[in-house]
Amino acid sequence: MEWVGMSPVFYEGRDSVTKKFSTHARERAKRVKIGHDVWIGHSAIILPGAIIGDGAVIGAGAVVTKSVPPYAIFAGNPAKFIRYRFDENTILRLNKVQWWAMDEQSLQDLAQYFKDVDRFLEAAEDSKKWKR
Repeated sequence: MEWVGMSPVFYEGRDSVTKKFSTHARERAKRVKIGHDVWIGHSAIILPGAIIGDGAVIGAGAVVTKSVPPYAIFAGNPAKFIRYRFDENTILRLNKVQWWAMDEQSLQDLAQYFKDVDRFLEAAEDSKKWKR
């Protein structure tokens, strides 16, 4: 937007314009980073440079303009913090356990506790058999 015009006839790159008047390089867009176990609702938009933390939830139709902390729920346009999925201690424990990095057998062994976060964490923390 800082250039005289925004027409693709003035910058390099592949697009539908066949005649170019110049080939100025555009700044590369910043990458979006999305953590593990993230749920992104239908039609959500995440703008370049945003980092979505592990376990976060992005509401349907949200427009994410900034980074989202782990296990936070963001929704709206622009997306705003709604609440955390869990209390601070539970989030710390989930980040330490990193269930998404466990092997299949460990997940199978712990699957019975998946609907009860405290019991799952207790079993995962107590068990020496789960592996990454």
